[in-house]
Amino acid sequence: MKKFLLMAVMAVMTLGASAQSWYAGGQLTFGRTTQETSGLKTTQVTVLPELGYNLTDNFAVGSVLGVSYRKTNGEEKTVFKVNPYARYSYFKNDRVSLFIDGGVDFGIGRAEGSTAVEYGIGLRPGISYNISKKLSLVAHVGFLGYQSGNRPAKNNGAAENWGLDLNSNNLMFGLYYNF
Repeated sequence: MKKFLLMAVMAVMTLGASAQSWYAGGQLTFGRTTQETSGLKTTQVTVLPELGYNLTDNFAVGSVLGVSYRKTNGEEKTVFKVNPYARYSYFKNDRVSLFIDGGVDFGIGRAEGSTAVEYGIGLRPGISYNISKKLSLVAHVGFLGYQSGNRPAKNNGAAENWGLDLNSNNLMFGLYYNF
């Protein structure tokens, strides 16, 4: 099985010899919210470094590997995240690229003394703006798919979502360095 996977990866890597290049970047978020009706205060810090590889001019694969920390009224939850994805760029010019990421989200951590597991699968549309040959500003907006978690994760803020979520709370910005 290992030999088959290695051969498959090597075959895919040779498909786009002209476009092969690495990129690295990610996202950093910090937020504090207070609900007016209940006074519930939530602080969240997320660090999501990302590494990807352009297989062809229009197709890339990558993964986000990071950590998210949330504190709500004294209860803390730390989740380690792994989010592999495949990216298809359907429009490109010199500076702008429109793409869609299809990926799997997985996170595991501790909440309320139990193991909290978050998971999801879906599509995220995005836009990339090349500031220079080496730097790109990237934004994702929205999500189409399914996200959930086990009971400890849901009790500590993980929502169960299915469908299309296009709102300003789902806007993420990142900065990529292209090798």
